[in-house]
Amino acid sequence: MSTITFWSPFAGTGCTSSTLISAYAMALHYRTRVLLVNAGLAGTGTEAALPSKDTDSADFMFSFEEGGWDAIERLHSSGSLNKHNLRDYTKPLLKERLDFLTGRIDEMERSPQEHGETVKKLLNVANEYYDLVLLDADHAGVDSQLKLQQADYVVINLDQNMRNLELFFEEILPERMNNKNIHVVINKYDLHSRATLSNIKRQFRYKGTISAIPYTTGYLDAMNRRDVARYLQLESLTEDKDIRKGSFAASMSELARLIMDGAGMRTVLKRLERGA
Repeated sequence: MSTITFWSPFAGTGCTSSTLISAYAMALHYRTRVLLVNAGLAGTGTEAALPSKDTDSADFMFSFEEGGWDAIERLHSSGSLNKHNLRDYTKPLLKERLDFLTGRIDEMERSPQEHGETVKKLLNVANEYYDLVLLDADHAGVDSQLKLQQADYVVINLDQNMRNLELFFEEILPERMNNKNIHVVINKYDLHSRATLSNIKRQFRYKGTISAIPYTTGYLDAMNRRDVARYLQLESLTEDKDIRKGSFAASMSELARLIMDGAGMRTVLKRLERGA
């Protein structure tokens, strides 16, 4: 029903991290079906934070033994890709809530036009089955512009680098993003920096939604261990009464809520009751 693209005009601002955080938060907190897509090479992007196929665990539920994207290209070429067979080529990250389309293993060159047509067809089909389709658009990726064009809603990833903030709010936003529904997220957020959310909004007269994901050592370590899935599920179990404002768990929940609201999804989906 909605395609959400996570994008940043700058390198190293946590775009992949916020894509993963949002995918798990929305799938865990809402009655929604989410598809996370890696349209690049296998093992890159969001896939790099999840267990590899050579994990030691024999019963690990999402071992990436084949490229889901390769299958999508074959189905698209044959004219047989549809909402009924798409899910057969995805990996379940959270049963009945979050599926993952893994990246391309086949390194045969595709023309930008061929790749673009496959992306468009995939999104059309995926939106017939899933409530939300999430794309991580690498700022330097050849298809980042295509992912932005196809998005119903864009999550802009920034940090507290004031030069980057000035460039985004004063030039990039008015020139490239004014016609888009967007949410701004500040990653690796330092509560003690003068570049607070309120100061950013005030200085740049920004009227849209903005939130932050704090720098968290535990999350960084989970990324390095390829254990993000477990870490995010444990964070989501934090009781509401124990969530501090500005904590990772609170920020994770707030980001999901703001994206759901911005994409118009909370008007048609009910919030999960804890333990339901």
